[in-house]
Amino acid sequence: MSWTDQNELMRLGKKILDATGTNTPSEKSMISQLASSTGVAYNVARDAYVKSVLDPLLQEKVRNSMKWLIDANFIPEFVDAEVPSVHLDEFTEPFDPASIKPDGIQIPKRMFNIDTGNLEYWPSGQYVILSHCWKGQEISYPFISKIKESQKKRELYEMVQDDSDEEARRFARFQAKKFKHLEAGKSDIQLLGAQCTKDIQVQVQKIEKVLSRSGTNFSTRELLAQLAEFKDASWGDIGARDSRNAKRKELEKGKKDVGFDDSEIPNEIMQENNELSKGLTQAEEDLSQSEERLRQAEQRLERATENCEVMNQNPALRSAIEDLLPVLERKKSMNKIEGSIREAKRILDSGLFPSNGRKRYLWNDTCCINKGDANELTESLAMMGQWYNNADFCLVHLDTPSSAEWLSTWDHLEKPAELPNFRNFSDVLQPKWASRGWTLQELVLSKMAFYVNSLWQPLSRSVEGLGPYYYHCSYLNQHIRDRDIFNVPPEAKTILQDPLRLRELMDTGAKIAYISYPGCPEKSRRLIGILEFLGVHFPGDMDDDNCSAHIRNTISLAAYEVESRLKGGDPAAQRLGTLFTALGFDMTSIIAQAITLIKLLIRALIGDCRGAINSDRKRVSEFTNVPPSECCRGLSRPTHPAHDILSLASYRECTVPIDRVYSLMGVLGVKFAAFHAEGPTKALCRLLDEVVVTTNDVSIFNWAGKDLGSPIRGRSLYPSTLTAFSPERTESYFTAKRNDVLARASKEKRYGLQDTASRLALLLRRTIDFVKRTAHKDVPIDLTRSVLEFIKKTSLNDLRAQLMNLGKLLVYLEDPAGFEKYNSKTPCRIEGDCAESVVGENKKAQSVGNIASRFGIKTPQMPQMPQISTPKLKVGGFPGLYGKKNAPKEPEPTTESPTTAPISQPPVITVQGHIGHKTLVDEINDWISANPDIENVPDKFKDLFENLQAPNLDGISVGRQKPKTIKTPLSDSMICLNPIMLTTSGIEGVFDIQRVIITMQNPEVLRYQVQSAVNESQKISGECTISTALSSITISFSCAAGVLGKQLDVCDVVQRALFEVESEKGASDSTQTRPPLAPGQENTSYYGKLASLSSGFMRQGSQATAPVDNEDTKQSTQDKDTPSNAFGETEEQRRVCQMLDFVQETNLNLIVGEWVLARFTGTEGAKWFLCQLELGSTHSYYGRRIATDDIDFKNVVPESGLVGHWENYMRNKKTELCRIVNVLIQGRVARNLADEVAGPKKENGKPAEMKSEIDDDSENEGSNGKKKLMDFIVKRGTLMGAEIVQTVTDMWGERLDGMLSDTILQQVPKGLRAAITNLNENEDLLPAMFLSGVKVHMF
Repeated sequence: MSWTDQNELMRLGKKILDATGTNTPSEKSMISQLASSTGVAYNVARDAYVKSVLDPLLQEKVRNSMKWLIDANFIPEFVDAEVPSVHLDEFTEPFDPASIKPDGIQIPKRMFNIDTGNLEYWPSGQYVILSHCWKGQEISYPFISKIKESQKKRELYEMVQDDSDEEARRFARFQAKKFKHLEAGKSDIQLLGAQCTKDIQVQVQKIEKVLSRSGTNFSTRELLAQLAEFKDASWGDIGARDSRNAKRKELEKGKKDVGFDDSEIPNEIMQENNELSKGLTQAEEDLSQSEERLRQAEQRLERATENCEVMNQNPALRSAIEDLLPVLERKKSMNKIEGSIREAKRILDSGLFPSNGRKRYLWNDTCCINKGDANELTESLAMMGQWYNNADFCLVHLDTPSSAEWLSTWDHLEKPAELPNFRNFSDVLQPKWASRGWTLQELVLSKMAFYVNSLWQPLSRSVEGLGPYYYHCSYLNQHIRDRDIFNVPPEAKTILQDPLRLRELMDTGAKIAYISYPGCPEKSRRLIGILEFLGVHFPGDMDDDNCSAHIRNTISLAAYEVESRLKGGDPAAQRLGTLFTALGFDMTSIIAQAITLIKLLIRALIGDCRGAINSDRKRVSEFTNVPPSECCRGLSRPTHPAHDILSLASYRECTVPIDRVYSLMGVLGVKFAAFHAEGPTKALCRLLDEVVVTTNDVSIFNWAGKDLGSPIRGRSLYPSTLTAFSPERTESYFTAKRNDVLARASKEKRYGLQDTASRLALLLRRTIDFVKRTAHKDVPIDLTRSVLEFIKKTSLNDLRAQLMNLGKLLVYLEDPAGFEKYNSKTPCRIEGDCAESVVGENKKAQSVGNIASRFGIKTPQMPQMPQISTPKLKVGGFPGLYGKKNAPKEPEPTTESPTTAPISQPPVITVQGHIGHKTLVDEINDWISANPDIENVPDKFKDLFENLQAPNLDGISVGRQKPKTIKTPLSDSMICLNPIMLTTSGIEGVFDIQRVIITMQNPEVLRYQVQSAVNESQKISGECTISTALSSITISFSCAAGVLGKQLDVCDVVQRALFEVESEKGASDSTQTRPPLAPGQENTSYYGKLASLSSGFMRQGSQATAPVDNEDTKQSTQDKDTPSNAFGETEEQRRVCQMLDFVQETNLNLIVGEWVLARFTGTEGAKWFLCQLELGSTHSYYGRRIATDDIDFKNVVPESGLVGHWENYMRNKKTELCRIVNVLIQGRVARNLADEVAGPKKENGKPAEMKSEIDDDSENEGSNGKKKLMDFIVKRGTLMGAEIVQTVTDMWGERLDGMLSDTILQQVPKGLRAAITNLNENEDLLPAMFLSGVKVHMF
């Protein structure tokens, strides 16, 4: 949206808001406040304000206003749109088809009459087309014209024979003998056959005459076989040599491409599935095989040359044999014409395509176009697509061209061959016909196709019996639905669905005729027979625009015709009435019921044949590689973008190279004058120009190939050849495979870490649930802490192999007492024979400690609240305890830390000789604390671990799985909504511009090539890495020397700006213990907020005593003005933020002169391409596309700095989960310590000792009683405080758990958060920081 539009929208919004009484601050204050709070530029904040603030307000006000207007004036009446009305069809007025197609139906100007065999001019009637492979010297229109002229000459000479002049009669008789085979009254087909036979006889006589003179004993067939073998060997030698050279070039390129750093790929990928090395080995094997084939081809050629020694020594003989080849090719072509007419006549005679008295024709492109007339040839090439559209069907001849055809034709001059190439349609596999250029539009634009093998035997399919309904079925299915049929007698549906009752209906009384076609279901043919009996004949020129009108008109006309026929008294009228009566119709409203019956028949036919049609299209797609929806689509709109059609054509061949372009005019729906002298490159430019002008389809710009850029000025957006639309044929196998392997290696590494993190998170959450639901005394505190400490200090890579034992260990934590039987430790003597008891309260504390030691709790001498501050216990009601003079001071809560000294306690007097033993919990705790690896279990714990059942962690989804997207028709999504202007100087459009960082591979070599270039226009090829700051991809490119020289200078400047400055900055900041946070980032993590609660529960500052992996979160103050590029632990992590700031430049004038990525704005599916952006004079910006390999951002490698941030993100997530467990543990520790102070619980939860002290205190009122009362209050307060601490820690743990993802994401720089999320959710790192809507003139 432009600034002018934004200002107008804001003024309008202000007026509406003022009129409605909405109080809003000024726009400038809102935008300024938004910009300052988010740290973005003013224009960015302005866009956000318009889109997110003003637009919703305007929409709400307009919605309320419209609601008020509707409610005030009328009450809407809702109608069910699904309820149909028969009156729409009953009263449909007929229309003139010429009004839909004012240009009429275009048909060829010259075709063969199937019935007479003559070539007629300006025919009128139904016709079919022949699709075949050209084979050398085909029969052409000039050849036919010459034969007709010869026949006329024969007639003239016969007339001269009656002349009185003897010399004239003699000359006429002599000349008439030459045309004796062209008898009068023969059809054109017969004349062609006679001429081909005569030519062979004449040529054989010449050969025999030469043989008789030379004295050679070889026969004509032997010499023909020798020459055919020599030509086939020559072609094989050329093909093998070209293949060898291509393989050698590919291997050399592969060796160069494989030379990247193997450290970028995990060892698992390198060892188990190193496809680059496999591909290189395969390329070497392919080269060896191609060299072997070349050697065999050379040996074959040598043998063929030796066999042709006789012809080589006798030039006249060789020339005679050479002249025989085109004669045999014309004979083969003649057989093709005869076979096509014969087969077309057979199909039309079957009645599938009613002629209704019209003439029937066949069109053959080889002899029905006068290629000698440039105007006719140009017109035919442009109109050929429409000719295919309007034909009834296409007859496809699946022949297999080979060098042996000359011998085959010679051997079967009199008797046809007996072995066809295909016997059934299911046997068809990769025919030569499917690799030709012209056959693509013949297959796509035809409405239906019939296939025959090399002997013109039909390859029958079941759908052939549908006739024109093969094409009409898709339109009928769209416009005649089940909900459009109502008031149908139940009996009618039953009869039409049952083949037996349908047969009884049609065969009872006067039969309703139908056509029985071999292989076609009888039910379908009978339904078509009833439709024809009712007079339903849908026109063949239906398309997407007029099909609805044609269908309604056809049904209405048939219904009116039924009504008029029923009024007659002939037997046909009675049979028609019987049909309606038998189906249950009451004959009250004839037209309505006739319409209902016709629709019911059509729906039954669609249900019976739709599946067979779809299966047939898929079968044809298998050996043609054409999408099923494009096979025989006729006049329907294409369902695929132009790029897909161009890609299909890139694999096909034509005898004339430029015909590869001209053969696409009909498929792409464009027309332009053909001019063969212009060359394929210029012709392709004109074709693509017409596609852009006609459809605005920008998929034609999705091409690739570093050497395939168009050399035509102003058309750098176009390729030079159709091969560019098949990237797998343009880019090096090893370049693509390298990118694929690197991208897959990065994904494998991330997936491994994600899988480990997901499994570990499940284990920790299970532990969290266990701590929450378990009594505080049943939690083994020390062992749990040791496990958490082990998890925190062990990396995710190292944890992957230890997850199984770790899971078992966490299962053991839930019930340590149940596994105490696996403790094989025998009791041990600690020195001495006995132990003395401790007097006073110390005895009770020691006994409590022994109980707690079962759970691994080391009981301190005085109650302390570790990690979380103990609440200050204000004892209200007893002010004398801490408020009076000489009263003891209130004890300050202390924090347990490694350096905190325990408060002194009365000494514990013991005597050596105590007998005791360590519990299994203590043994495992010691092992975990001392061993950084738990994968290898000690022998004394093996029985325990074998009996522990690890949690089931299989089948865990890694990240968020991508939803299955529904693929919309690309023909709509690839149409650009913005205007595209084409001029002779270039193409102007609206583009997205993405700034990138270009790093040249071997820049010294490229600079040397630039300096050594003859001129600035010389093409230079190289490789470069394109980085979007988040991901990178290596591609090959080719551009002019002048363009490359400028970009090399730009690359030097960018590298110095990004890397040298960053390295200096990194050196100066190396003494910092923690990098500053990004702008807008919170000063502390959510866990730091634990210290911000009131002092009654927690004290300020960090309360954690356990060491953590990331101490960065403890810093409470940061410099908010520090740029985001300073964030990161390593130089790569800081560099990626610097690169991110670089590519996010919004001032386009600061980007000009660089290579950038561009694509058409607002078009889904438009690919990014590399181009040079420059300032313009007549336009704001100029661009020039750089020819490159395919830039596929779904196969890129994330920047190492981004991966580092992501690994930190995963590590921090693991650490914070451990902290949540620690927080919950603190409450249990507090309760355990409080219980130790208060003594073991008895009845009703009251400590027994506490009760006795109260009783004693009631009897002794002296100072001793006051002391006991004070001790009782302290113990009671300790219990209350411990319960509060446990409650608070549980609540805070749940809160931290709920904010876990946001908490961890806050520790990532703002600019990287979206990318980190994409990496974590397996999304593609597509360019997203581009400038949209930039108008650029592309040269």
